[in-house]
Amino acid sequence: MAAAYAWACPVAAQQPQQTEIVFCNKTGSKIFTALAHVPPNTGKWTLTAWQTLPAGGCKSVARWNTGLFYYYAEKEGRTFHWPGQAGVDKTFCVPSRAITREIVGGTCPAGERNVGFKGTVPNPGKYTINLTS
Repeated sequence: MAAAYAWACPVAAQQPQQTEIVFCNKTGSKIFTALAHVPPNTGKWTLTAWQTLPAGGCKSVARWNTGLFYYYAEKEGRTFHWPGQAGVDKTFCVPSRAITREIVGGTCPAGERNVGFKGTVPNPGKYTINLTS
């Protein structure tokens, strides 16, 4: 009887675990962040730039299924950026204005610049990136 019951009650499908990406600005300046990841609905690399973090504040900037993503951040005036040169894993073109778009390879379009992003695969749950100068 137990075998029949187990067969009649299907196991709930496993849902991918979500990760909340939080940036904390531990500086006295405004910071702008950019993220690159692959949304499951498109399967294509997507860039989201620029979210603003006030000096001393934290902000949840994204929530998606756990997986590889890349981030870049810079102080207002581009006087300091994260990751530092030694921490760069991949470069992407970024525009000067806020945008969400598919990432395409090749030369950066006019008005954009190539910057170094840091890649990471976070654990599910809240993933905090502390930005200090």
